[in-house]
Amino acid sequence: MSFQMCVRSGERRSPGFTLVELLVVIAIIGVLVALLLPAVQAARESARRSQCMNNLKQIGLAFHNFQDTYGVLPNGGRDFNSSRAYHNNPAANLGDCCNSRDRAGWNWTYWILPYLEQSTVFDLASDAGDPAIGETGTSNAAQDIVAQQAIVTYYCPSRRMPMPMDNGFYRHDYAGNAGERTTGSVRGAGNSGRTGVVIQTGREQIRLEMIRDGSSNTLMVGEKGLHIDAYDVSSEDGGDNERWNNSGWDEDVVRWGAGRVGDVRYGLPPVPDKQCPGTYGSATALVDRGGRTWTQWHPYFGSAHPGGVNFCMADGAVRTIAFNVDDEVFRRVSLAKSGLPVELP
Repeated sequence: MSFQMCVRSGERRSPGFTLVELLVVIAIIGVLVALLLPAVQAARESARRSQCMNNLKQIGLAFHNFQDTYGVLPNGGRDFNSSRAYHNNPAANLGDCCNSRDRAGWNWTYWILPYLEQSTVFDLASDAGDPAIGETGTSNAAQDIVAQQAIVTYYCPSRRMPMPMDNGFYRHDYAGNAGERTTGSVRGAGNSGRTGVVIQTGREQIRLEMIRDGSSNTLMVGEKGLHIDAYDVSSEDGGDNERWNNSGWDEDVVRWGAGRVGDVRYGLPPVPDKQCPGTYGSATALVDRGGRTWTQWHPYFGSAHPGGVNFCMADGAVRTIAFNVDDEVFRRVSLAKSGLPVELP
């Protein structure tokens, strides 16, 4: 045997992968990614939900600190009022629309700013900017300046990031609990929040000690329902189309968890954002147990989270309430003075 033949017989194939082996490895990697992706997404959503709950915790503490300062919880806001009407008769013009001409009628979202370490934004406005007595057609000069400031605490990261709408104003994702929603105008006496915790400015005021059903069993602030098609268009939802600081007494800043038609009382449980009512995009109307049909202007709490909605109870504790909560249970936790026993699951 020649030397050349010996060398050739000792040759071996160079290391490497066949095409079949590469395809098998790629398939295994694909399966692992498919298995891991839901876990990663769930972890991210868990972090976003935690941030949302922290937002509500800060809002709840601000409500409590506001009461420590003023002796009462902040009101929800009001519409119209002129300087003469408000200071001489706080209950005047409560049924008028739209927005408050005076700073005194701005929403709770503005009045708790100093307790959210947002005094700089709060101080952009003052009563000195209110229209003069007898003046018509104008509002506090600083209302737009304040509305152009983003308050990150008011945004749920599972839904959207802080960004100005097409009119230049920022929004918010949380609403006060106004209790029971009856028939008639949102500005009527029956819908003024007196059965809840956040009450229309000029109607009356409430303290934590006045919540007869127990502050741990009563909703104070929660995530407001907003359909996914309306996240970034200011004109698409009646509960998200106004300045965050001055929307008047409106679905922008308050929602209801209880409904009433005549003597029929029932709950208005929260709904997922994708099921929120409306007449835009993929949204559809919802009919409640009282037979009322709701579209853009609706009473529901809701969220972009899977499974439920985050709420700050009146005692400051934050908890998640499932979308499938019993509607009678939800009705009762929405009422501050019903005297009815309630136990959340």
